[in-house]
This record gives sequence, C-alpha cells and structure tokens, in this order.
Amino acid sequence: MEQLETLLKFFDLPEAERDYSVIGSFKPADAVGKCVYCNHCKPCPKGIDIGVVNKYYDLARNGDAMAKEHYLNLELHAADCIRCGHCSRRCPFGVDQMGRMEEIAGYFGR
Repeated sequence: MEQLETLLKFFDLPEAERDYSVIGSFKPADAVGKCVYCNHCKPCPKGIDIGVVNKYYDLARNGDAMAKEHYLNLELHAADCIRCGHCSRRCPFGVDQMGRMEEIAGYFGR
C-alpha cells in the first residue's frame, strides 16, 4: 500500500518536479541503458524529438532503408543537441542520451 501511495503522489506533482526514475524500478534488466522511445526524456530544451531520433537510428542500423530518409526529414537532428543533460537525467532506463546523440549525428552525418 505504501508503494502505491508513493506512486500516486507522482501524478499530483507539476511536470517540472516529476521524477521519472521511479519507472526504472519496473524495467526489465535487459532494458537498462537502451532507449525504448518512451519519451520520458521530454521536453528537450532544444526541441529535438529524442525518441524518434533514437528510433530512426535503431531502425537504420537494423537495415530499414526508409529510416534514414525519415531521419533526414526531421526538423531537428542529433547534431542539434546542446548537451545540456536534461534528457539523460530524466531517462528511467539510464540511457546516456548525450553520448547517443553524438553517435547518431556521426552515423547520419547530421
């Protein structure tokens, strides 16, 4: 009951004060350090759609020929990352999104 009350208090907090790390306590071990496109990293102060950027990167690396085209058509790309760390701090799966943005920018060239 105590855990339930703790979780329910989360929804009463303003967006800026929500700590999404509680979600990490429910994650499967093999998801640690991997982007699952949950968008808990949002909002990106620069406006990058981090989940979509990661998704297109993963799809492209796995052979999806259309993923690169979709990525290149995004308004903002991984290279637009200002490395503020906001996304990495909010990620319940412990993904180093700043490092990932650098990797993705290198892969797609932007």
